[in-house]
Amino acid sequence: MAVRTPLKLDGSNNLIEMSATDIENIKLEMIRQYGLNPSAVMTVVASGGLNVASFGDTRYQAGAAISGPDAFPVETTTAEPSLVTVTYDRMNHVDTVLSAPADTNNKAFPVYQSGGNIYAMTLTDMRDTFVDDVVDRLTAVGTGTQQAGTYRIHTATSLAGHTLVSATPVFVDTRADLTLYTAAGIPEAVDQPITITSYYLMRIDGAAVGTIPTPLQITAANDLQQYTTANFQTLLQNVIRYYVGNVAGYQMDWSFSTSAAIARGSAVVNTALTGVTGNFQTRNDAAANLYYAQEFPNGTVSTIETRYLGVTRI
Repeated sequence: MAVRTPLKLDGSNNLIEMSATDIENIKLEMIRQYGLNPSAVMTVVASGGLNVASFGDTRYQAGAAISGPDAFPVETTTAEPSLVTVTYDRMNHVDTVLSAPADTNNKAFPVYQSGGNIYAMTLTDMRDTFVDDVVDRLTAVGTGTQQAGTYRIHTATSLAGHTLVSATPVFVDTRADLTLYTAAGIPEAVDQPITITSYYLMRIDGAAVGTIPTPLQITAANDLQQYTTANFQTLLQNVIRYYVGNVAGYQMDWSFSTSAAIARGSAVVNTALTGVTGNFQTRNDAAANLYYAQEFPNGTVSTIETRYLGVTRI
């Protein structure tokens, strides 16, 4: 590992090494630049999302109604409520394919001194000095500005410091709506759900622009000059986007897990009513001389499964 200390100009235009605070401010700007243009991109699709595990919402639906001409069917002849599962695979993760930032004549990156000589950093030096720690922060459990450009789950379509990826939820927890099942309505439609909670994908916003130290670089004429702020910002963005999107060990793997330790935002909870025998109801249609019976969902609310969105550096 080659961690370098870039050179800068002091107030008297002398060459000095950057301070630890300077290095930290450059890392913060690299994070901010990644947030402006991420290379590990998640979108929301109707179905068939790539690289993020799917899982199901479960609920119970009524059994089918049955009828007879002379008497009400007995409970043992009616269908019990049955389980409905809707699979959600709406999160799509795609890495942006990028070439390594150009380093024409080995002069693209900031300079440092060693043994009294001045050298230009290599892309590997940039990785070791800045990128490695930045990727650790981007993939940490938090959901603050140091995770800019990465993602979390939320239970509403707006959240301060975040941008909604899509108004289409990535998961919807439903249960049988017991208010819609009535004896007077038999034969009732078997599946009558109510939405309990919708879960949305959010991208974390970056911080406001902070202090941006500008190191020195070697020009084509082999002179030293200070980067312009804009050029240095572009360089930082190109470097971090390349590593996160393309280089093993710095990429991101997004997944849903049962471990709360990795949670990015709200827990995604699948609940259902867990009645054992169903709610047996009857109705007589005298005009048609028919006796109906049907079993509705019932019981208490139970958590079937809880998942958490998380990211791993791979």
